[in-house]
Amino acid sequence: MGMATITHELLAIQRRHQTTFARLFAGEAVPTLPAICGEHLGYYGAPDAADLAHWCENELPTISEQLLARGANATAFYPLVVEFIPWGVHFVDALFGARVFSTEYTVWSEELAGSLSELSAVDVARHPLVQWTLEAMRRLLAQLPSPVAITTPIFSSPLNVALNLFGERALLEVAYPEPNTLRGIDAITAVIRDLHLLMRASFPRERVRFYCSSTRYAPDDVGHVCGCSTQLVGADTYTRFFAPGDAAVLRAYPGGGTIHLCGRHTQHLPTWRAMPELRAVQLNDAAADEFLAYYTGLRDDQLIYLAPTEMMSLAHILEISGGRRVIYQGVP
Repeated sequence: MGMATITHELLAIQRRHQTTFARLFAGEAVPTLPAICGEHLGYYGAPDAADLAHWCENELPTISEQLLARGANATAFYPLVVEFIPWGVHFVDALFGARVFSTEYTVWSEELAGSLSELSAVDVARHPLVQWTLEAMRRLLAQLPSPVAITTPIFSSPLNVALNLFGERALLEVAYPEPNTLRGIDAITAVIRDLHLLMRASFPRERVRFYCSSTRYAPDDVGHVCGCSTQLVGADTYTRFFAPGDAAVLRAYPGGGTIHLCGRHTQHLPTWRAMPELRAVQLNDAAADEFLAYYTGLRDDQLIYLAPTEMMSLAHILEISGGRRVIYQGVP
């Protein structure tokens, strides 16, 4: 993992790609279709000091070299980002007391007893898992050459976490809300927002990025939330219970942020169009098939990250958009 592999050419190419993204988020046109083609290389294990130490010694040097080698691609953007994702999409669940465990193939969590309306906020900064995470991230940054950044764990979104913690009971509760249902959702939102703010306060902004930045890179001061499960709720439910939380999390960043979508979410387009904090959406799978609806339904200043599908080829994307407002996730 020697500094000798960091060349002036590599740094210039990275700066050029980063400048392209900054221009796009500033509302400027760019001459060619921007393409991002990073890979999810990083730590996906349990939050265990011994396991992390073994990974740092045996895998991190190879990952760093791979990133630096691919980062010199002048056509497609390979961000110099190491993903750090302990407990996967269940990191926030663990903060609320859910038992999280890993199998050979995935990470899972057990639902909590009780209901969403009974949930209380957590002192994020004092939580042992968060303290371990901060120390682990400091260790990673000390071992990586300075152009390489790391991501935060996955902080997800209020709706995703509510479903992880309570399953279908969360959906039933927002359909037939208890007096304190909103308070429970606010507790989840506060924890997620506090995590983002803590990360921003603890590290240089150019060294730590939001999760999945290897394929969803955005400029400094832009955040991200997961919108996977918004396909399970109607427009009124999302607007009343969960959109305010997504917006509050994105307001933790001066530049607003982006949302990941992978299913049938177009019922929420009017809400996202009216959300000033939302600067871009990232579409793949079924959501990408409906690119036309997003392109015409969102504001003209909202960008679209797009992973192609069999139904939505690059040619079709260009036919719809002319290459405007699009960040292509793949090699064009």
